[in-house]
Amino acid sequence: MPASGDDCTLNTCSISQSYYGYRPNLGIDVFFSIVYAVVVAYCLFLAIHKKKHLAYTISVLIGALLELTGFAARIYGYVYPFVRNGWIVQYSIITFGPVFTSAAIYVCIGRIADYLGRGKFHIRPRLYARIFIPSDIFALLIQSSGGGVSVSEVPPADGGISTGQSIIIAGLALQVVSLSVFFVLFMGVIWPTDLFRSKSLDLDRNDKRVRKFVICVSVAIILIVGRSAYRVAEYSQGIFGALGHNEVLFIIFDGFPIAIATTILVLAHPVYMLPDAPRVDKVDARELGSRPARNRSRHRSRYAH
Repeated sequence: MPASGDDCTLNTCSISQSYYGYRPNLGIDVFFSIVYAVVVAYCLFLAIHKKKHLAYTISVLIGALLELTGFAARIYGYVYPFVRNGWIVQYSIITFGPVFTSAAIYVCIGRIADYLGRGKFHIRPRLYARIFIPSDIFALLIQSSGGGVSVSEVPPADGGISTGQSIIIAGLALQVVSLSVFFVLFMGVIWPTDLFRSKSLDLDRNDKRVRKFVICVSVAIILIVGRSAYRVAEYSQGIFGALGHNEVLFIIFDGFPIAIATTILVLAHPVYMLPDAPRVDKVDARELGSRPARNRSRHRSRYAH
């Protein structure tokens, strides 16, 4: 059981007795705080001046605000590593923040399907957000409830998994499953097209932008899934286990992946990457089986949005 801030200071107790198990690295936490502060400012600029793709922008903005708050709390933890409230704020908020980053990804696939076509699974573009955003919200509620339980419960003396941690693990696992299913459907929209089969010279300007956007979104998905898998492993050891008390692993598998994913999503913003008009040649799963294989990558859409 970590020592309380009422009983310990940096002068009277070993830092290994703190809730963190270490003294948070001030430099790296300031760095991440600056990154997220810049992302927040840029999102506000886009929301005010561009006024397009607001759901995407707001999702990234909220995720960045939560991460900024979490790393600001870690800066507080550098000064007061034995204060429980500061540790709870940074731990819980940094855990929940990527849920909103995932929501931004869920929003954008409908826009991509609007441009490229419904693809292999022939899912209406608007359904992606209607299915996966509620799933994301449900995962957030589960994680939040687990965090609420964790705050009020006493950590197991043997360092095992508490009830609150088990609930958080369930929420994180749902997030991993949801993102993985989403990625399969996302590939179902992209794969039947010629977006990655044609050379760059064969693609027009809009196609090139969309291809870059698809790559950025794919990288962000992989980073978030990997980070969430790490968090599941961390909580599975108990909140004060070896993974939970290893700052280097936290920075490598949580800090950088989410910072990179967030930065990618805001730099490759749909306002710059997704055309307003649909592509001339789309892919409709109903037509895939009725045309020769060599022509399946390009054909005119026969459905209305």
